[in-house]
Amino acid sequence: MDVKREERENFAKVQKTLLEELKSGEFHPLYLLHGEERYLLSYYKKLFLKAFSENEGINITQIEENLETKNLIETAETLPFFAPYRLMLFDGKIGGKKKLSDDFVQYLKTSPRTTVMLFLEEKVDKRSSFYKTVKDRGLILPCTVQDTDFLERFAFQFFKKEKKQITRPLLQKLLERTGNNMYRIEAECQKVISFLGEEIEVTEESIELCVKKLPEDKIFDLIEALGRGNRETLFRYYGDLLQLEESPTKIRSMIKNNVTKLLIVREMLTEGKAERDIAQALSMEPWRVRRFCSEARSYTLEALEDLMHALLRLEEEIRQGKIAEQLALEVLLCGEEKDYFS
Repeated sequence: MDVKREERENFAKVQKTLLEELKSGEFHPLYLLHGEERYLLSYYKKLFLKAFSENEGINITQIEENLETKNLIETAETLPFFAPYRLMLFDGKIGGKKKLSDDFVQYLKTSPRTTVMLFLEEKVDKRSSFYKTVKDRGLILPCTVQDTDFLERFAFQFFKKEKKQITRPLLQKLLERTGNNMYRIEAECQKVISFLGEEIEVTEESIELCVKKLPEDKIFDLIEALGRGNRETLFRYYGDLLQLEESPTKIRSMIKNNVTKLLIVREMLTEGKAERDIAQALSMEPWRVRRFCSEARSYTLEALEDLMHALLRLEEEIRQGKIAEQLALEVLLCGEEKDYFS
């Protein structure tokens, strides 16, 4: 079993158990939710607060600045008020300068089962005593950036809840424009739903009008127009990026990153690699890999190398102070028309 698949299956298993416990009201003493996906951390935090919200939340203690071990233990030892459990919420208290003491981490091994402790962390050391203790006595849910299948189900639920119908190709198109940011996906789904009003079916027009392309996708379009020598389209995309307040430095950097990926994809395609292998090598979503592969097949390897060399030359001249950043970018975009295609 590959690592990614094992991670997905583990996430689904722990998520199911966690939701069942929140519904039944039967809890482990310790929970750790960690990862860079802030949407999931916030979502489950709200579910825990809701589960303990009876009696005006009297059984909820959100730990802020006071991390003295004595006070924390006193709170943990306090019996819940007319309820089977009380909740102690720790948000970002494991790392950094102001963190829980080793003595309190040791205390977690024998803390009372009537006090549920929820820890929310972006990063956590899996070798630490804290992590091993939570693993022994509770549940650990890794809230990492999710894969395409999960995000499709996530987005689909918004339309299903509002009794809207969306086809899989349109759902994929929406995600192509939102990227994997779950906050953005939620916001863009709500915009489409509001646009539809009483209409039931999500249309391509509604996606086009409501969901704007990400800067990264406009960069891709810009590179395509550059390769085709289509200056009118090229500078329209350039203008769009400037309107989004993207700096010339960032635009040039994004162009370089995309050209680098196109070079790698072109080389792997030449070697006979499948799209699945390319996706795994570049840690890229399947839909994005398909687009890169389609575009890379249109370029000659030499043309991509020439474009990369031009970028590197301009980068060196900028570093030496021979040319200003914005002028360098516009020199690149205004370069002589060249046939980048085979």
